[in-house]
Amino acid sequence: GGSDPDQLFLASKTVYEFNQLAQMHQQQSSSNNNNAPIFCDYTALNLNCGCPSPKVAGKGCFGAALMQDATLVQQLTSSMYHGSQGSIPITVKCRIGTDEGYQFTRDQYNARSDEEEYQSLKQFIETVASEGIVTDFQVHARIAVLGKNYSPADNRKVPPLRYYQVRRLAEEFPELNISLNGGVETLSGVKRELDECPELDGIMVGRGWMSNPWAFAMSDELLYTDGQQLADSTRPKNRIEVLQAYGQHADYEEERWDPVKIRRFITKAASQLFSGEPNAKRYRIALDEIAGLPKKLMKEDPKLMESQPPLSELILDAATKHLSEEVLYRTPKESYEKILYDEEQAEKRLLFVATGGDDAKQAEEKQSFIQEWQQTRKEDEMKESELNSM
Repeated sequence: GGSDPDQLFLASKTVYEFNQLAQMHQQQSSSNNNNAPIFCDYTALNLNCGCPSPKVAGKGCFGAALMQDATLVQQLTSSMYHGSQGSIPITVKCRIGTDEGYQFTRDQYNARSDEEEYQSLKQFIETVASEGIVTDFQVHARIAVLGKNYSPADNRKVPPLRYYQVRRLAEEFPELNISLNGGVETLSGVKRELDECPELDGIMVGRGWMSNPWAFAMSDELLYTDGQQLADSTRPKNRIEVLQAYGQHADYEEERWDPVKIRRFITKAASQLFSGEPNAKRYRIALDEIAGLPKKLMKEDPKLMESQPPLSELILDAATKHLSEEVLYRTPKESYEKILYDEEQAEKRLLFVATGGDDAKQAEEKQSFIQEWQQTRKEDEMKESELNSM
């Protein structure tokens, strides 16, 4: 129903009704129990006009394909607004365009007019925002290639990034909230983009955050004016405290749901907390074993589950067993400084290679050796084939 106004109206209405029930349940729970769990409601509804998946944008005729019909997108967002009773912000995620009207190749794309591309993007934004319903846009700074059988991964890598198109959009539409998406994987990268274009209202980071969430622990201080006060009052001081807090949530969820079904989801959320650290892989393996315990024990004897320690204890034990105290108790600031140092060293190595340093020479010699070995092997195989045919 991603391109059907009526179905999106009903979907948004369902979200609105869920929010009402969640808020009512929260009020009732809070009046009876001060330690009642928090029931999250939906804070926004996003129409994804950026997904390039062939199943979505091809057969489904929605996702990035919607960028080719801005009027329809405007109708869809209007339906979502009215379905949610105007109580939930409606946002749009999109690309800077598609390959509509030409066959995408790198050369053809690079030869196209930047101005033509921008004007098409601008018209899309103006049309969608014309009713005043949508004021937030998350713009992936690549086009979506729909004319070829590109996978979503291809569409995240092959089309080049054009940040300047999104920056220009933010500069020309100060009344809108424009966030840049695509290619920014680190907190230092986020800060750099915001410093370079203060008109941007945000940077969307997806996979970079998922693969190393602790690397973004300094976000409050670095990105928000009142961030230091917020961080001091709410943020754990180290990753041990993160796991202790998360453990409470993990135990609560296991009490509510079947551990056989839910545990793997719970442990997966904590699996990347020590990404890039020594022995992080052993920690992840330990979590994977913990995730499989309920199913294993239930097969052997269901009563064995009763003697198991709480999940919070198992997760904490996995961390303390495989990771050093220096890693476990390193503060967000110390972690960020280490990340900056590692990034600086990586840049120096790249520069060294690019300028023809010893690493570059060794890489060239290695490549030459491999090519020579492959050629010799090929010649030997041909000789062997000739002998066998005689």
